[in-house]
Amino acid sequence: MTDQDAVPPSLAGWRFLRKVMATDFSEIWQAEDLKLQRVVAFKIFTPQADDSGIIPPFPVAEWQRRFIQEAQLLARFDHPHIIPVVALTRLDDGRPCMVMQYMTASLQREIGVDLFDPAKVEAMAPEYRPRAVPPARARQILLEALSALIVVHGRGIVHRDVKPRNLLLSNGPGSRVKLADFGMAKTPDEPPAAEAIWIGTRDYISPEQYANATLVTDRADIFSLGVIGIRMVTGYFPDRERLRAVEGLPDAFAELLRQALAYQPDQRPGAVEMAARLAAIRL
Repeated sequence: MTDQDAVPPSLAGWRFLRKVMATDFSEIWQAEDLKLQRVVAFKIFTPQADDSGIIPPFPVAEWQRRFIQEAQLLARFDHPHIIPVVALTRLDDGRPCMVMQYMTASLQREIGVDLFDPAKVEAMAPEYRPRAVPPARARQILLEALSALIVVHGRGIVHRDVKPRNLLLSNGPGSRVKLADFGMAKTPDEPPAAEAIWIGTRDYISPEQYANATLVTDRADIFSLGVIGIRMVTGYFPDRERLRAVEGLPDAFAELLRQALAYQPDQRPGAVEMAARLAAIRL
């Protein structure tokens, strides 16, 4: 076992089982609640900073503030399509961690990874290859994500990192999704940055979020969801020709996805409008 895979320091009442994933900011561990005898997910603040203590664009202290803010934001929601946080605590070594519902996978398990080079795709195991889902399944996922965003946006919050890995599957492919990872969320009281910065996942963020993430509105999340929608029905990133060629995709569905990707934010539908229009489409 390497240092990176080492089991976290003990925490009374919990037993760590396995590391599920790691990012530049945190590790996700499957753990057991010994008192309630249930499996949960531990998200542990584990920053991978450079020599100057920075994980662009913020210093580690700011990311830790955002980590704690994320747990507090998620704890305020009681929604079937937002991941619940049940506790915020610290490990024996002092690192903050949040306890969440354990989910079996993310949407990435259902649609594969975002890698489209034919030679590399051919070399992948089948479960990792990028692929499309039927329009009816894509519609279901989008409606569930929009249900979450309606509530989030209603509180003046912009998620800023809506992507397949942050749409968690409750019970594997075909199951309902829950929006997760609010570590990059913009809250109503967030002040504009002194200099333009971008945060998020490059392949899924809007043009205005790439230009300056501190100035975005809720329509930035709609752009990200539009990218996910096209990725789901075509198996690729946005491409008009591929979108037109999707068998069984109603014109109204394709047009809604195109509008979600409008360059100007005010030309994109809001979450309420997008959900209503999507719900009205028959498949």
